[in-house]
Amino acid sequence: MADGSGELPRSGYAKSGVTRQAILTAALSEFGLKGFGGATTRAIADAAGVALPAIAYHFGNKEGLYRACAQDIVAAYQASAISLMSGAAHLFQSGQPSPQQCRTLLSDTLKMVLRLFLDSKTGEAQADFAMRELRDRGPAFDILHDRLWQPGVEVVAQLICAIRNTRTVSQSDRADALMLISSLLAFGTGRDVSLRILGVEPGQSHTFDILDTAIERAVAGL
Repeated sequence: MADGSGELPRSGYAKSGVTRQAILTAALSEFGLKGFGGATTRAIADAAGVALPAIAYHFGNKEGLYRACAQDIVAAYQASAISLMSGAAHLFQSGQPSPQQCRTLLSDTLKMVLRLFLDSKTGEAQADFAMRELRDRGPAFDILHDRLWQPGVEVVAQLICAIRNTRTVSQSDRADALMLISSLLAFGTGRDVSLRILGVEPGQSHTFDILDTAIERAVAGL
């Protein structure tokens, strides 16, 4: 029975990581397909297999869930990139790295992003969410721009600058960084079409061989 307090009963909504992740996974898909305005918490709860009040318990409201999705995308990228970023920091702190060292690090960084996009579980949904949000400037724009997109472009631009053996990152370096990163979106938001054109399947080693070689060619041309 209701106690009149207005608070949600907590017994059914323990803050389990499993429940929270199920909601996030469903929300990424719904928001990625329909945007913040088009998606409903009812549809998200149904897709996650939870009662609707569970969303309020874990995330507060629809916007809280939406921003949590953006934070989850940033966290996934940071977890995958931590070793590469540590290597880059060490490389630059120890002196001026050679162009070949920077090419290797840049190739490895782009391959890492490619694998995030091609992740069979979350890659496409995360790419759809991120690209829609950056285009529409919704409630999570600041999170994705300030903590993911802008820093990511800057890292790639710094590596391009070092490959070219120049001291200061230029507008041309940033433009080339944007072009390189944006080319990978063909395997995020456009994954199915791109893989069909190539006649390959996601997750196959042959698929990564083809795409890794393409990345290396692009980086070698800098």
